[in-house]
Amino acid sequence: MSEQPSQGPDVMQLWRDWLTQTERQFNSFTNDTMGSEATARTMAGFMELYVSSQRLMAEFMQRYLTFMNMPSRAELVSLGETLRDIQERLARIEQTLQIAADHVDGQPAEAPVEEPSRNRQPPAYSAPEEGVAAGAIPEELRR
Repeated sequence: MSEQPSQGPDVMQLWRDWLTQTERQFNSFTNDTMGSEATARTMAGFMELYVSSQRLMAEFMQRYLTFMNMPSRAELVSLGETLRDIQERLARIEQTLQIAADHVDGQPAEAPVEEPSRNRQPPAYSAPEEGVAAGAIPEELRR
């Protein structure tokens, strides 16, 4: 069998030196290039081109959706906000009517029941009120 020549630390050190030197040269070249006026102008031109193409695409999509008689995202968001406002107003009207009806019937008005929020968060824990035993069953629910 023939023995392979030993690759001692000198070969590895040469490799590391070459790699470090190459990396420094590349970093120097990149920093010089990125810091130049020509590169800045070129990048600004590309950004202007990108922004104008994005604007044209948005206008094209708006025209297409109008042509296809479909709502745009902005119109759907606006519609959702309007519906949420209407629901909130109806909830306030219902609370006001319930309070007025309770007052006419001579019953004490109860605190309005708030609807749960639609935020996918679990409802907050509320401790039992003082004077009410935890876990007590209301009279009307007992058999």
